Amino acid sequence: MAQLDGFVTPPKPVALVPRHRLSSLVPAVSVSTNNDGYLPDAVRLAAASAAALVCKRSQATRMALKAPEVAQKKLEAKDEKTLSDAWEKALDGREGNVFTEPEMFMEVLGSLNETRTQEGPMFFERVSGAANQDKDIVLYVPGIDFSGAFAAPQFRALAADFELWRCWVKADCRQPFSEMLRQLEVWLSSQKDRKVVLFGESFGGLLSLAVALRVGRDRLKGLVLVNPATSFDRTVWPLLGRVLASVPNEPQSLRPWAPHKDLNDLLQDLQDRAGQSPYPYVAGSALTGTVADSTQLGRLFSRIGLQIMNSSNALDPSIENFLLYPENLAQLLPPETVRFRLRGWLRDGCEWVNSELRRRRGSSFGGNPLPPTLLLASDSDRLLMSDKEAERLRGLLQARCGDKNLKVIELTKSGHAPLDRRINVAQMLKDSPIMKKPKRRNYVDDFQYPSLDVLEQGSRNIEPIAALVSPVFCSWDASTGARRFGLDGVPDPKEVGRPVILVGNHQLFALDLGPLVREFLIEKGFSPRGLAHPINFPDVLTGLIATKVKMEESGILDAMGLPFELRAAARAVQQASQSSNSKSSSGPQGPFGLSPPTEETDAAQSELGIGENFGVGGAFSKWGAVPVSPRNFFRLLQRKEAILLFPGGAREACHGPTEKYQLFWPSQTDFVRLAARFNAIVVPFGSIGSADNVRIVEGKEVSEQDRKGFADMMEGQGMSVVSESLREPPRFNPSPPRLPPATQTAAGFGDRFYYSFGEPVDLADLDSKDKVGCQQMYNKLKGDVEAEIRWLLEARVRDPNRDFLKRQIKERVMNLNPVPKEVKAGPLKGNFIRSCGRRADTFPLE
Repeated sequence: MAQLDGFVTPPKPVALVPRHRLSSLVPAVSVSTNNDGYLPDAVRLAAASAAALVCKRSQATRMALKAPEVAQKKLEAKDEKTLSDAWEKALDGREGNVFTEPEMFMEVLGSLNETRTQEGPMFFERVSGAANQDKDIVLYVPGIDFSGAFAAPQFRALAADFELWRCWVKADCRQPFSEMLRQLEVWLSSQKDRKVVLFGESFGGLLSLAVALRVGRDRLKGLVLVNPATSFDRTVWPLLGRVLASVPNEPQSLRPWAPHKDLNDLLQDLQDRAGQSPYPYVAGSALTGTVADSTQLGRLFSRIGLQIMNSSNALDPSIENFLLYPENLAQLLPPETVRFRLRGWLRDGCEWVNSELRRRRGSSFGGNPLPPTLLLASDSDRLLMSDKEAERLRGLLQARCGDKNLKVIELTKSGHAPLDRRINVAQMLKDSPIMKKPKRRNYVDDFQYPSLDVLEQGSRNIEPIAALVSPVFCSWDASTGARRFGLDGVPDPKEVGRPVILVGNHQLFALDLGPLVREFLIEKGFSPRGLAHPINFPDVLTGLIATKVKMEESGILDAMGLPFELRAAARAVQQASQSSNSKSSSGPQGPFGLSPPTEETDAAQSELGIGENFGVGGAFSKWGAVPVSPRNFFRLLQRKEAILLFPGGAREACHGPTEKYQLFWPSQTDFVRLAARFNAIVVPFGSIGSADNVRIVEGKEVSEQDRKGFADMMEGQGMSVVSESLREPPRFNPSPPRLPPATQTAAGFGDRFYYSFGEPVDLADLDSKDKVGCQQMYNKLKGDVEAEIRWLLEARVRDPNRDFLKRQIKERVMNLNPVPKEVKAGPLKGNFIRSCGRRADTFPLE
């Protein structure tokens, strides 16, 4: 054992410290080494102790130097309070609800709304504890009371994440709506480079929307509207409010409020005061009973009842505060102020905002583009029916801020004043498009090749259709100069290093797409990126419909010249009658009842495969399709993709009974010019079969109004470069199955689908600026497609298995011994798809 200074240490392996390392640790100590150049154990331990002492002192020195910095940060954190001193005091131990906390209401009437040094008529106060340039500004704009306190329960949470401000006016403020607008605009300008989120409730929502329509998104970061009073001109309140404001109000005749000895004394005094000055009690009861919802009223009555039950002989002062609430409210909204604000604020503001919302300039709407908007609407608003108004506003707001920049939230079981602790506006704001910029889907770049499981699922979905029509595919064999079965003759864009465009005719109801896309994925290993009609894409359709909102025209009530109050009451009755007789839509609608699918529908369709309906709301984008537009066409060419293009579009897919296999190509040749710019290879193809399975009945002709409405909806979407036929509305004619079933020489139900891809056309030598040459190439491609259709119509009569019954029996027997189909190319090459059935032979090739 080794012994040192009276301590005994057990023997253990010891790592010796070289002398040169010790000297670096303790340079002032002189030591001797053993013969091996290493230090003895005692010296090593002493050196270690000295080194530890040096390190400890060094660490202490660093901590001492850092202490002032840490202390300063703690001091700064302590000084940075969430709320200002006045609001910390007002909300200390309180929720901030003016309905259930009368003391809070008295604070508003007293110290909170002192004018201090500002000049009116509108006063602005920072509710947050300190200015913070790193935070966004939120300005709360209150309702008709304009006291700036009804949202107090939300202040602490909002001030934690934003620099919160509020605005307010005195009870005798009777500035016109235009001046209120100007005051807000001046304050916004004073914020210089900082953008502001306007948070408006009720009349404040109306005023905030008016400001946003004037200054636009360049000056505002966002807009939060809580039960905005834009529907005031369709309620009974313009008339009823003036009736309530005419109730006698004699506050000077009331004796000063004094403590009461018991509850009976208090109630008797209230009865006397109501008789002397009925306005506070009549108007206050009507307003409170309408503005507060059942939950808020229940809390109010519960608190009053409990305090009465728990009070002893002496009357609790808080009970007196509760029952004095009507007189406090009358101080905030005296009759003269109510009469003025009903007309000078609500009437004038409602007419200005709704007029601006209705106004259009050409294909665009009046007013500046709105910033991202969050609309909160209560479903139990007895004052303004805000849930119905949200349905009306949805399309109008979407048209100005964009469908991705509007979020509408329904506040369940909430009344006109919903900003209590049941909701969290700060969190809603953080989750809204105002703070979370929506990512617009990029259909061109976001496409991912389907996995084996997804492809198998899609194949299973298309198999019932494929088993019915037994598709046949042919392509051009360059080595023999003749057609061959399969798709080997279609160039692969990756192999040729250039874009490949498949240009053909669209079959009836687009039923040709499913079998076609599946065959390419299995045989060629790539999916041709279809340029599809916008109504196939839910988010694009939502954007289109948002610009096609119902415009409200001046009606007979306006033409009769009735007073505003009577017109509003008449509209309220009319709206109530319409609501009881019909169920309103939950979202915007476009022509022909087109409406975007809900999120639930969209999510359900995301599980569909190739065989789903490729009409409205289809999931064709899963297989590579993009909304048809010049930009998307350009990007696909730039990426050297395989592109599937039907110039005839929906017009060909929804043709009439005498238009079978006719081409309805537009007059423009722009797709050829753009393809020539990228040296693309164009493969003309024809397909037949879908129209022979049904008997098309002449349907109702599309009216000129509907045709114009559809064209207006598509206006400005940049569709005409690829196909002007998109301006023509789809016409879905009745199409019952054609009976009897198909035979070898006669069309009928179960007729086969045939596809033929002709000889590829190289555009490398075509000058995209040569208009004459591009027109000639356009005509040639159109003629090639027509030639492929004619060849298929002639060749199919030589197919003995075109006979539906014969073919079905043969294929059922063949598929008793199923053979998986191998993926021949692409990322899934060598894998097998088990849901592809075996098909009967077809006609012999020449």
